[in-house]
Order: sequence, then structure tokens, then C-alpha cells
Amino acid sequence: MLDDVLDRIRASRLGRLDHGSVTQVRSASALFGGDFSGTTTVGSEFSHTRLGLGVMRDLEGELVSLRSTTWRIPVNGIPEEVSPEEEIAFGIAAHGGIAHEVHFDPQLDIEGILSALDAHLLRTHVDHEHVVCALEIQGTFSDVVLRTVGHPQWEGESLGEVLDHETRFSFPQWSGTLVGFRYPDATTGSTIPGLHLHAISDDRQSGGHVRNATTTSVTASVWIDDLHLRQDHARPTEAGDSGSIDFGSYEGPVS
Repeated sequence: MLDDVLDRIRASRLGRLDHGSVTQVRSASALFGGDFSGTTTVGSEFSHTRLGLGVMRDLEGELVSLRSTTWRIPVNGIPEEVSPEEEIAFGIAAHGGIAHEVHFDPQLDIEGILSALDAHLLRTHVDHEHVVCALEIQGTFSDVVLRTVGHPQWEGESLGEVLDHETRFSFPQWSGTLVGFRYPDATTGSTIPGLHLHAISDDRQSGGHVRNATTTSVTASVWIDDLHLRQDHARPTEAGDSGSIDFGSYEGPVS
């Protein structure tokens, strides 16, 4: 059964509007529990989309997609464009909708970006606990830390265990685009709560999951979307109750 929060999203007034949509393949709990098998293809998830993120099959790199072009970031940290036929283990993609400009001041870290986004939603009478937002931030940043992942070291290794040895790349100054999603904070495991961002540099020489970034001079757009979660029929995991997953320890800023 899907999260109660997803049911509330569908039942909200925004769910009845003709706005964009977000598709997600595989639940977060299955991914974090160690199911890294292919669940769909790059083309199936990211073709004709405005932005997206994910993880390659067998953890062959983090994924970032921007206007239907998709890159994986392998352990060397240099993005590689992937073909539509390649398989992914997890993906989230945004389709259609109307972009709304949101202002982010300089010197906002990830938590500051989240707070500014939620304040923007509040000003437009939208409760972030009842919607999914797609976000694109383009410009210059400081104190950027990006990560990518490699193959698990043993069969059954959970994503949390893999991320204990994540590969990080630090940039005092960085220029590029952050893309991602703001999910409701309440979840029972189908979704990753809070703000989840991936990055691709302007020169296409760096990218990955955003562990830290501070705005310098940026422009940003947000879309408010309906969510469609496609459950697959992959093997069951040993994750148990996903409430045991400390998402914040893997998705939050570097301490």
C-alpha cells in the first residue's frame, strides 16, 4: 500500500488541477534495502521529461537528467551520457506543468534552500506536506560537495552500507544546475522525504548527488506536480519497516 501522504496528495485540490506530473519507479525502501536490479530503462523513465534523477542498475553511478538528456556519474566523478536502452534501479522524473520562478538569496545552504522553497509555497497558499515539487536551480555555487556510488561490495549490502563508503568530490566554486524534488516530510518508505537534489556542471565534467552546496548567484524554477509511483515486482528486500531508515543521514548536508 502506498504512503498515506501520497493518498493525501492525490486527494488535494492541486491533484485535481491540470499541472505536471512526477513518475517514480521503485520505492525508496526497496532501494535502501539493497534491491539494485534493473526496474526500467533510461528511455522509459526520462524521455520527454524536463528533469529527473536516479541510480543506475547495480549502482553503476548516480543519474541526473535535464530536458531528456541523461548522464550517469561513475566513481571517477565525470558524467557520461547514457543511452535510452540502459537500465536503472531507481528513478524520479518530472513531466509537463507550468514553471514558477522562485527567488533564492545568496549564501543559502541546502537547509536554507529548503526553507526558502517552503516559504515560497506558503506564500502561494500551498502546504508542502500535500504536494510534490520539482525544482531546477541554475547558476554559481560555493562549498559544493557531490557524491556518487559504486557497485556493492557483497550481495545483500544495503544502500546505507554502500553510502558509508561513498565517493565525494569537493569544489570551492562550482557552476552548473541542480535538479530534484521536494517530497513531503512524512513517509513510510515509498518516497525519500524532504529535498533530494542531483547536479550536473555547465562543462559536463562533474556531477552527482548533492551533499552540500551554497548559492552564490542562481535562478530557480519550481513545478507543483501530481505523483505517480510505479511499484515493480522485483525481489523482496530485507529492509523490513522502512521507518528504521535514517534518510537524513544519507540525504542531508555534510556535517
